[in-house]
Amino acid sequence: MGDLQCPATAILLPEDGVLPSWLDRFRVAGRFSAPHDAGVLIDEKSDEYRGEAFVVLAPMADLVLVLRSRGLPGDLPAVVEIDADGWRPVDRPGAPTA
Repeated sequence: MGDLQCPATAILLPEDGVLPSWLDRFRVAGRFSAPHDAGVLIDEKSDEYRGEAFVVLAPMADLVLVLRSRGLPGDLPAVVEIDADGWRPVDRPGAPTA
């Protein structure tokens, strides 16, 4: 069980995409499919998986909409930390830095 003070790390992947090679660098505590209401599932799991990482596979359009509704770019795959203060993007392993 994760530390309740730590953010959850959500790894958001399009359901019809190839799993990224960097995914194995995360210690994933759960994997979920969200054919509908991806935002609801992500919010629920972020409370359940504090201090841990989880993967959500969902339709690309749904994930883009969820990210943009939280003020984030709709770029996928996405890694975000989620806690009571909101959603924050996290660099993917191997992603170029600005």
